[in-house]
Amino acid sequence: PKSSSTKEAAAAATPAATPSATPAPTPSGSARIMWAGNPKIPRYRLQLARDEGFSDIVFDKLVLAREYTVTELSPGGYFWHVAPAAGETGIYSKPLPVTISAQGTSSASNVPPPPLLTPPLNIGWRTATGSPGSLMAARLRPGTNLDLVCVNAYGQVYAVNGENGVALWSARYRPNAKKGEPTNSDGATPPFEPLLMAGKRSAQNVLVGFESGVRALDGETGKEVWRAALPDEALSGVTLNAESGGAETLAVFDNSHMLTFLKADTGQVVSQTKLEGNIVGHPVVFNLKTGRGVLLALDNGTLDARNMAGESAQAVRLDAKLTTAPLLVRTARGQLVMIGTESGLVALDAGDLNPLWRVATEGDAPQGMLAAYDLDGDGSDDLLMVTRRGRTVAVNVATGKIRWYAEGATDAELAAFADVNGDGTRDVLVAGGKDFALGFSGRDGSLIWKADETNAGAIATDKGAQPRVLVAAPFGTGSPALLVGADPARTGLRAVGLPIGALK
Repeated sequence: PKSSSTKEAAAAATPAATPSATPAPTPSGSARIMWAGNPKIPRYRLQLARDEGFSDIVFDKLVLAREYTVTELSPGGYFWHVAPAAGETGIYSKPLPVTISAQGTSSASNVPPPPLLTPPLNIGWRTATGSPGSLMAARLRPGTNLDLVCVNAYGQVYAVNGENGVALWSARYRPNAKKGEPTNSDGATPPFEPLLMAGKRSAQNVLVGFESGVRALDGETGKEVWRAALPDEALSGVTLNAESGGAETLAVFDNSHMLTFLKADTGQVVSQTKLEGNIVGHPVVFNLKTGRGVLLALDNGTLDARNMAGESAQAVRLDAKLTTAPLLVRTARGQLVMIGTESGLVALDAGDLNPLWRVATEGDAPQGMLAAYDLDGDGSDDLLMVTRRGRTVAVNVATGKIRWYAEGATDAELAAFADVNGDGTRDVLVAGGKDFALGFSGRDGSLIWKADETNAGAIATDKGAQPRVLVAAPFGTGSPALLVGADPARTGLRAVGLPIGALK
């Protein structure tokens, strides 16, 4: 029998930290702190702490201005940050040092940052694919080398040799087009992101969209293995791994709002269910009490968990419009579901979908795809999101506290991870507008690495251009690891070299 439950819920925000007692005022010690802020935001929350991680907060105050003279603390060295306080407290600025002295005031240190690291000029490649959309590393051929699968804005899929950028094969959106007929889509909707599934000899096959449904292609040759018709063009999907020796299953959502489950080895339809609205992002594999299923973010604000019969097993409606697909992350206490909304990032318990906490993003919102990586090696994932205003934000999912944020990811879809400065911590790499890529320290979010765009002036000006995805991977045995993504002009793919050991 169908088992479902729906809960109306609003994710409540919890404080990022609890301030300790403020020391007795010391009139002879003071420091004037100023910040740029936003003229439209009248109120800010100012905090000072003895440590950069703000575990020992000694000052916490709402300020109705964009500057404040601290006179309540004894002389010494501190760190400060501010956050908008219009309604809920928003994202805190990066911590900066400040010295409170008995002789007068002192502002944040202006020590010049070290020179930015850059990729080597003699490693990398470019290949023309048209405006690239999604991009992923895949084992398309037998052996240990990785290759790339890319789809452009018009539905053309390319398999690319990861070491040198040479095309292995391509697949048209209209495979049966006759001479003189268009072979691509009209580009009106984002293309179907290819899915990877088990192929021959430990390689992977590729599921691609076409005008009438989906096709499975041999990863090594690009030849069609099977095709399945759908009610309308495919929009998004996910591969569910095999259970108990069975075959993998594919979940595909199409433009008619139909959710279809298919057998990955044959394309046979398992079930089809009409949904009430569109999916935000893509389906996510989700473990239900009765077996495998998918978790869907719907455009009516609902997170809906469905089994492979298409039945809703569990659902929760949030009080804000959803802006990203969900992402499952691990913590010491179990799994969480993370989801982006118009009011910020929300964390829910993966067991019952109850909201736990929220990170507010005043006047901003998460977009693109959320990513998770254990940046500091503590055994718990950190959540990385990019926002509409081009911020890259790292969140400790165990505490719900923002670790850091950085500006510049103006056209980023998804972050990649590599240790570009050799400090033993994975750094965060994102597309950066006119720059091919920016690298932010995984420790504190400072800009430490940059790959300039070498084609001067080659920047996409179309506001509707797809955000850019970056992939960091070792594509060949003995070859340098590469960072690959769309170039800023959206003409094709570009690869740049990463330092030795960056992906260990």
